[in-house]
Amino acid sequence: MAISKVVKSVKPQNKNHQSPSRMNFRLASDVKSRVARAAALAGQDLTEFAVAALTEKADETIEKHESVFLSRSDYNFFLEVLDGKDSNVAAEPSECSRASADKYRRGKKIGARYHLAD
Repeated sequence: MAISKVVKSVKPQNKNHQSPSRMNFRLASDVKSRVARAAALAGQDLTEFAVAALTEKADETIEKHESVFLSRSDYNFFLEVLDGKDSNVAAEPSECSRASADKYRRGKKIGARYHLAD
């Protein structure tokens, strides 16, 4: 009895005090069985496990799309350009660069893709 009281008091609270949203989707029975087994092994109910897995995957995907990874040489080149140490790089953008930037500014983001203006 004491254990169930402890578990109840440890349940995570909704940190943002937002009312919960609902997601409904169907799974193949073998997928649901695997997810239920994994949830049991993790000591979570199906909903807690699904929310944790979805949140983790969403965070990974967002991080992957919002981050830029450079090799060491590219990173050093980038820093040298910012410091103005690379004499091979023009101080002002070229006409081609300006035109590309203008097309980008006039474009639209649709879903995860960015469509440049014509």
